[in-house]
Amino acid sequence: MVSVFLLSVKMGMGLKLVFLCLIVLTQPLNSLSKSIAEQEGQNPDRKSLLSFKASLENPKFLTSWNQSTSHCNWFGVTCQLGRVTSLVLPARLLKGPIPSSLYSLSSLTVLDLSANQLFGEISPQISNLKHLKQLCLSDNKLSGKLPAQLSELTHLETLKLGLNSFAGEIPPDLGNLTQLVTLDLSGNALTGSVPSQLGELAQLEFLDLGDNHLSGSLPPILFDKLHSLTSLDITNNSFYGAIPAEIGNLKNLTDLYIGMNKLSGQLPPEIGYLSRLENFFAPSCMITGPLPEEISRLESLGKLDLSYNPLKCSIPKFFGKLQKLEILNLVYSELKGSIPAELGNCKNLKTLVLSFNSLSGSLPKELAKLPMFAFSAERNQLSGPLPSWIGEWSQMQSLLLASNKLSGQIPPELGNCSSLNVISLSNNLLTGEIPNELCNSVPLSEIDLDGNFLSGSIEDVFLRCTNLTQLVLFNNQIHGPIPGYLGQLPLMVLEIDSNQFSGQIPTTLWNTNLMEFSAANNFLEGSLPVEIGNAVQLQRLVLSNNILGGCIPKEIGNLTALSVLNLNTNLLEGTIPGELGDCVALTTLDLGNNRLNGSIPDGISDLPQLQCMVLSRNVLSGIIPSKPSLYFRETNIPDLSFYQHRGVYDLSHNQLSGPVPAELGKLLVVVDLLLNDNNLVGEIPVSLSRLTNLTTLDLSGNSLTGSIPPDFCYASKLQGLYLGNNLLSGTIPGSLSNLGSLVKLNLTGNKLEGSVPLSFGDLKELTHLDLSNNELDGELPSSLSSTLNLVGLYVQQNRLSGHLDKLLSSSAAWRIETMNLSNNMFDGDLPRSFSNLSYLTYLDLHGNKLAGEIPPEFGNLMQLQYFDISGNRLSGQIPDKLCTLVNLFYLNLAENHLEGLVPRSGICLNLSRVSLSGNENLCGRIIGLDCKVKSSSKSFLMNGWGLAGLSVGCMILILGVAFGLRRWISRGSRQADSEEMVERKLTSFIGQDLYLFSSSGSKENLGISLAIFQQSLLKITLEDILEATNNFCKTNIIGDGGFGTVYQATLPDGKTVAVKKLSPAKTQGNREFIAEMETLGKVKHQNLVPLLGYCSLGEEKLLVYEYMINGSLDLWLRNRTGTLGEADVLDPTVLKADSREMMLRVLNIAAACLSDDPAKRPSMRQVCRCLTGVE
Repeated sequence: MVSVFLLSVKMGMGLKLVFLCLIVLTQPLNSLSKSIAEQEGQNPDRKSLLSFKASLENPKFLTSWNQSTSHCNWFGVTCQLGRVTSLVLPARLLKGPIPSSLYSLSSLTVLDLSANQLFGEISPQISNLKHLKQLCLSDNKLSGKLPAQLSELTHLETLKLGLNSFAGEIPPDLGNLTQLVTLDLSGNALTGSVPSQLGELAQLEFLDLGDNHLSGSLPPILFDKLHSLTSLDITNNSFYGAIPAEIGNLKNLTDLYIGMNKLSGQLPPEIGYLSRLENFFAPSCMITGPLPEEISRLESLGKLDLSYNPLKCSIPKFFGKLQKLEILNLVYSELKGSIPAELGNCKNLKTLVLSFNSLSGSLPKELAKLPMFAFSAERNQLSGPLPSWIGEWSQMQSLLLASNKLSGQIPPELGNCSSLNVISLSNNLLTGEIPNELCNSVPLSEIDLDGNFLSGSIEDVFLRCTNLTQLVLFNNQIHGPIPGYLGQLPLMVLEIDSNQFSGQIPTTLWNTNLMEFSAANNFLEGSLPVEIGNAVQLQRLVLSNNILGGCIPKEIGNLTALSVLNLNTNLLEGTIPGELGDCVALTTLDLGNNRLNGSIPDGISDLPQLQCMVLSRNVLSGIIPSKPSLYFRETNIPDLSFYQHRGVYDLSHNQLSGPVPAELGKLLVVVDLLLNDNNLVGEIPVSLSRLTNLTTLDLSGNSLTGSIPPDFCYASKLQGLYLGNNLLSGTIPGSLSNLGSLVKLNLTGNKLEGSVPLSFGDLKELTHLDLSNNELDGELPSSLSSTLNLVGLYVQQNRLSGHLDKLLSSSAAWRIETMNLSNNMFDGDLPRSFSNLSYLTYLDLHGNKLAGEIPPEFGNLMQLQYFDISGNRLSGQIPDKLCTLVNLFYLNLAENHLEGLVPRSGICLNLSRVSLSGNENLCGRIIGLDCKVKSSSKSFLMNGWGLAGLSVGCMILILGVAFGLRRWISRGSRQADSEEMVERKLTSFIGQDLYLFSSSGSKENLGISLAIFQQSLLKITLEDILEATNNFCKTNIIGDGGFGTVYQATLPDGKTVAVKKLSPAKTQGNREFIAEMETLGKVKHQNLVPLLGYCSLGEEKLLVYEYMINGSLDLWLRNRTGTLGEADVLDPTVLKADSREMMLRVLNIAAACLSDDPAKRPSMRQVCRCLTGVE
C-alpha cells in the first residue's frame, strides 16, 4: 500500500513539472505570435488591400477579407514572402473606383479585376506596378483617357482594357511594351488613328481594337514587324481606304476581322500569303470585286464572310479550291451570274448563305454531295424547277429559297432531308399540291410556302408534322376546309390568308397554344364558337374578308393576351360584347364593315394599350363613349405587340348620335380621327386641337353646328381637315394658315360666310382646297397662286366676285390641275393668264358674269380635258386653237354671246347643239345655219367691171402659157414612177375648200367622193385620209396583196382604220365599182372585216376598213405567229362552232382568200354568199 502511495505521489509531482514546463515554453510562442500579428497589421500590402475594400460600394462581396485572417489567405490574393504578387477578382460584382492605394502593391505581377462594375479613371500611378505582367480590367465601366504611363510597365505581357468607356486616342507609347503578347482595347470610345508604333510589338499575338470610333487608313508599317500576330480584330470602326498589301506579311495570322468599316477597293492579292488563315470576316465594308484568285491559296480557310459589300461580280469558280471551307457568307453583296458548280468541290462546306443578291439560273446539281447544314439563297432571281436532288442533303437543317423564280412542284424528295428544321420557299412560282413527304423530317418546325401558286387541299398533308410550330401558307390557291388535325399539332403560328379555304373553322384550333392565327381573304363561314375563349395564348387573330356570321361570343373576353383582333368585312351581327374590355393587351381592334348594332361598350375605353380602333361601316348607334378613358394614351408599346395602323380612331359610316366628346382631346396618340357620316350634333370641341399627333380629322357628313375653332392651328401635324357637309357657320378662321403641314382642307356644304382668308397663301403644302357650297363672298385672294403644290381648287356655289386676273397675276409656276369657280359672280374679261396653267386638266367657270372674247391662248392648255364656260357674257368667235386641243373631251360654250362660224376641227366637229345653245350669232353646219357673206361696199361694186376685165385678160395669158408647156410636161411625166404619179395627183389639187378639178374641168368635192357607211365617220373627208396616211407614205404600209396596198391611218378623232389603195390594173369601171361597193357596204357579217367607206377618183380607188390589231389573216393561217396564242385572235364563232363541218367551211373560205394567184381569190360578193349560213 505504501509503495502504491509513494508511486502516486511521484506521478503527481511529475504532472506538475510537465505543466510548469508547458507554461515556460508557451510564453515565448505567444510573444512570437503577437509579434507576427503586429507585423501583419503593419504590412503595407495588407493596408492597401483593406483600403481597396473600403473604397467599394459593396464590400460585403469580400467577406473573407477580415482582420483575423492573413491577407495572403484572402480570396483572390496570392503572396510571396508576405508581399502580394497576384490579385485576381473577376466577376465579383465589385462596384466602385480603383483607389490609388492599389497602385502601391509594388510586387504585383497579375491584376485581374475584369467583369465587375468598377468606374472612374485609371490613375497615372499605375506606373508604380513595375513588375506587372498581366493587367485585366475589361468589362467594367472605366472611363477617361488611357494614361500614357501604361507604357512604363515594360514587363507587361497582357493588357486587356476592353468593354469599358475609355475615350481619346491610343497612346503611341504603348509601342514601348515590347513584351506584350495580348492587347485588347475593344468596346470603348477610342478615336483617332492607329499609331504606327504598335507595329513595333514584335511579340504581339492578339490585337483587338474592334468596336471603337477609330478612323483613318491602316498604316502599312503596322504590318511589317507583327510576324507573331495570330488574331487581328478592327471591326466596327471607321477605317477607310484600301487594305494594305503589307497585310500579306502576317504569315502566322489565323483570324482576321475587319468588317463594319469603310474599307474600300479590291482585296489585295497578297492576302493569298496568309496560308494559316482560318477565319476571314469582312462584312459591311465597301470592298469591290472581282475577288483575287490568290484567295484560292488559303488552304486553311474555314469561314469566309464578305457579306454586305458591293462586290458586283460573280461568285468565283476558284472558291472550289478551298477544301476546308465550312461557312461562306455572301449576303447582300450585289452578286450576279449563276451559282458556280465548282462550289461542289468544297467537300466540307456546311453553310452557304447567298441571300439578297441578283443570282440567276438554276441550282447546280454538283452541290448535292456537300454535307450541307444550312443553305440560304433568298431574294435572288434563281429559276427553273426546285431540284429533287436537294433530298440528298440528309443533314440539312435550314433551307431558305424564298423570293426567287423557282417553278414546278415541290419535289417529294425533300422528305429525305431527315434533319430539316426550317424550310422557306415563299414568293416563288411553285405550283401543284404540297407533298405529304415533307413531314418525313421529324424535327420540322417551320414551313413557309406563302406567295406561290400552290393548289389542292391540305386534308392530310401536315398530319405527321408532329413538331410543327409555324405554318405559313398565305397567298396561294389552296382550297377545301381547314383540317381539324391542325389543332393537334404544337402550332404557335398559323397564317393561311388569301387562299380559297371554305367551311367552318374547326373548334379544335381554339384548344391549342396558338399565338397567331390569320385566315383573312378566304371563304370561311359559320360563326365564332364559344370555344374561342380557350385560346388563351392567342396574341393575333385576323379573320377579315370572309363570310363569317352570327354574333361575337362574349367568351372572347378570356383572351387576355390578345393584341390584334381583326374581323373586318364579314357578316357579323348583334352587339359588340362588353367583355372585349377584358382583353387588356389589345392594341388593335378592327370590327369594321359588318352588321354590328347597338352602342359602343364603355369598357373598350378602358383598354390601356389600345392604339387602333376601327368600327366603321356598321349600324352602331348611341353616343361615343365620353367617360375618362385609358385607351390611345400609351406612348410606349411593348416590343412584342402586333399593333397595326397605330393611332387610328375610326367610327365613320354608322348611326352614332350626340355630341363629339371633349374627352377625345385627351387621346394623345390618335393620328387619324374619323367620325364622318354619322348623326353627330353640337359644336366641334376645342379640345381636339390638343391632339399633337393628329394628322387627319374627318367630321364631315354630320350635323355639327357653330364655328370652326381657331385653336385648330395648334394641331401642328394636321395634314387633312375634313369638315364638309355639316351646318357650320361663321367665318373661316385665318389661323388655319398656321397649319404648315396641311395638305387637304375640305369645308364644302356648310353655311360659312365672309371672305377667303388672305393668309391661305401661306399653306405651302396644300394640294386640295374645297370651299364650295357655302355663302362666301369677296374676291379670291391672289396669294392662293403662291401655293405651288395646290392641284385642286373648288369654290363653286358661293357668292365670290371680282376679276380673276388678280388671282392669276403670279400663276406662272402654279401647278393646279382642277379649278372649279362656277356659280359665283366673277366678272371682267376672261384672263389670258389662264394659259399659264400648263398642268390644268379641268376648268369650270360656268354661271358667272365673265365677258370679252375667249383668248386664243387657251389653245396652249395642252392638258385640258374639261372646259365649261357656259352661262357667262362672252362674245367674239370660238378660237380654232381651242378646238384642236388633243385631250379635250368636254366643251360647253352655251348661253353666251359668241358669234361666227363654229370651227370644223377637233372637238368642235362633234359638239352637240346643247353645248352651243344660247349663242344666237353662231353659224355653221353643226348649228344648221349657213354663214351669210357680208355684202360688198358700193365702191367695190363700181370697180367690179374693171376688175372683171383685168381677170379675163390674165386668164387668156395664163391659158396661152399653159398650152405651150403642156407637151414638155407630158413628155417627162411618162417616165415618172406610177405610184408617185398617183400620190401627186391626189395631193397637189387639194385646196382649202376640198375641191378637185378633173381634166374635163368638172368640179368634185372630196368630202362627197368618200362614201361612208358608218355614222361615226360621217365627217371624214379624202383630205383626212391623205393626212392620216401621210400621203400614202411607205412607212404606214401594213399589207400588200394582189389587189393593192393597205395602209394604217389614224383619223383626226383618234380612230385607227385600214385604207386599201387598189392597183389600177385590178380595178373595174367606175360605175361597176361604185355599184359593188354600195352593196358590200351594207353587208354585215361577223367573219368579215367591216367596210367603212370607199372613194373613186378617176383611176384611183380607195377602200376604208376597220383596223384589226392582231395582224393579217395570212400571218395566222401560215403559222407565222408572235407571242399571242391562236385562241386569243381566232373568231369565237370558229372556236365555238357547233360542228366540225362549219369550222372547216370558215377556214376554207379564209384559205381561198389567201391564194397565191390573185385571179383565184373570190370577190367579196362571193365570200358573202359562201358565208351564208355560218352564224
